[in-house]
Amino acid sequence: MKKCKNINSMLVLSVVCILIVSCSSIREVKNELTGSAKPEGGISESIQPTKSFAASHGKIWQASQEILDAWGYLYEANQSTNMIKTEPKYLNDTSKFRIIGSDYAAKLYITVKDSKVTFRARFNKKSNLVQGTENAEYPAKENELRKSFFDALSEKIGV
Repeated sequence: MKKCKNINSMLVLSVVCILIVSCSSIREVKNELTGSAKPEGGISESIQPTKSFAASHGKIWQASQEILDAWGYLYEANQSTNMIKTEPKYLNDTSKFRIIGSDYAAKLYITVKDSKVTFRARFNKKSNLVQGTENAEYPAKENELRKSFFDALSEKIGV
């Protein structure tokens, strides 16, 4: 009889723990189901997609690739089109165990034309609640990445 009480107590405790974890994720579930889920972070400041730098095309081109290397992106740099395209890279730690939530990967598109750099980002979302999305736009997150890239580029080329 005592074993049954222990098992029941463990079962109740397990259910309570699951409910507590689930309550913290209710907002995530709601956002996923309503289609309003988005990657963490982002900024409301609008950063223009193109910025001019006081440096040569070659220096900007090289510095852009060095930044992507430092950030851990895999990319293809095509000098004939002046474009660098990255492979999707996860923005969050995908090794953590989660019952609910999405994983977001950013794909960056960087064009260097003369001394002007255009930075665009698109996002892939992998969710365990709803169907995944490819090439989605999240302007706040794109602005954050763009600002970080332009700041890193300014620092790298010494502007």
